[in-house]
Amino acid sequence: MANLKLSLGFIPATSKIEQAETDLINEFEKLQAFTDSEELKKYNELNGIVNSGEFKNKKKEMVGLSFKSSEEYHKEIEYKKLQKARDIKLYFKTLGGPLLKKYQELDGSDTIKRYEDLKKTVDSAAFKQKQKSKEFKGSDDQKLLSEFNKLKSNPDIKTYFKFKTGKELANYNKVHGSKKLERLEELKEYLSSEDFKSRKEYLLDKKRFEKSELYVQEQEYEKLRKSDDINWYLKVKDSDKFDVLKKRELTFSDEFDGEKLDTKKWLTNHYWADKLFKDHYSQETDLHCYTDNENTEVRSSLLQISTRPQKAKGKVWNPLLGGFRLKDFSYTSGLVNTSKSFRQQYGTFKAKIKLNTAVGPSHAFRLLGDKITPHLDICRTGKGKVWADIFTSEKDNRKTSLGARYSKDFFIYSLEWSPNKMVWKINDVPFYTQTGNLPDEPLYIVFTGGLETAISGSSSMEVDWVRVYKGVD
Repeated sequence: MANLKLSLGFIPATSKIEQAETDLINEFEKLQAFTDSEELKKYNELNGIVNSGEFKNKKKEMVGLSFKSSEEYHKEIEYKKLQKARDIKLYFKTLGGPLLKKYQELDGSDTIKRYEDLKKTVDSAAFKQKQKSKEFKGSDDQKLLSEFNKLKSNPDIKTYFKFKTGKELANYNKVHGSKKLERLEELKEYLSSEDFKSRKEYLLDKKRFEKSELYVQEQEYEKLRKSDDINWYLKVKDSDKFDVLKKRELTFSDEFDGEKLDTKKWLTNHYWADKLFKDHYSQETDLHCYTDNENTEVRSSLLQISTRPQKAKGKVWNPLLGGFRLKDFSYTSGLVNTSKSFRQQYGTFKAKIKLNTAVGPSHAFRLLGDKITPHLDICRTGKGKVWADIFTSEKDNRKTSLGARYSKDFFIYSLEWSPNKMVWKINDVPFYTQTGNLPDEPLYIVFTGGLETAISGSSSMEVDWVRVYKGVD
């Protein structure tokens, strides 16, 4: 097997890498949530309204309105001109004066008829001839003349005939019932209506736009347009900032925030051991046997897998004997895997882990299938160092040493697996790449403890979180 020792140089602090990824994820989740927010829906609605041609035309029309250019103004001017017209002024003067009333009272009356009849008689040639005769004096004709003269000298009758032949009555008769007077009355009625008054008030109001619904919509839009959230959204929504996340879909994760291990996700046994006889077993060369829960616990948001001195009996698989036998062990350890709950082919497999690289303990974060191979160690400890391995067959085994410095602290170990390439990373910095003879089946996750040589005391590995995505960065 090839032994490739790589110098990674400076590795960024796990907390900074993790925080940067967390911040990006949180911001992306904020973007997704904000996409469905009422604030953005309102902004988009108002953006469509305020920036539409229809809105701009309505605003321009409203702002450009003036009373002097309106139909209302021209009607008011027409009314005032009609009011000032001589014939109209004289008409209303006559209409409101006492002469017309007196005239209308006498017109067609018996008194006027009597006067006109007497005048016709006394003005006739025959009557004038009678006046010259001696018989006129004391006659009925003289009485008629006296009656006529008496009526003729009556002030009301004098006024009546003077008004009847004057310009006032002639003007009154001309204007009364005319189209001109009808138009004046029509305009008067309109100008005294609430519609005209409110329209005139509206047209004279220099702040009419500020009082409109258009203005309310425009102000609400401007407020939203200047908001920090909208500006942030418009800035990032079409950027490539989240491309790395858009290519990925979280398919499996455990943050180990509960009080105990989630057994719906994790099996605390080898896959085949559980499937075939519901019991644990170890390999002939193992110094430890596995237990169900004694060496795996969730505490303080960490999964801890311990290996410790403890006397125990356990089954051992011996291929030479073709079966299992019981063996006394001096150590016990633990393991968890997703063989029954989750498997995936291709994607990004990541975990934040604290390993113990002391000589003796053997910890691992690996991917397995149902057979001996493929076997991928995303990270493991051995001989006091951290390693990464790929076993695709008994004849094609490769491993890479990261050295002993990656111990006693948390690091993010990851594998990016695509159809043509596998890339191992630590704190998002690549340290090994494999491009040929790659696995072509879904694999499951394994965290396991153990020993390669005897130790005094206990050792453990701690897992802060594990996440699996479809897609790679």
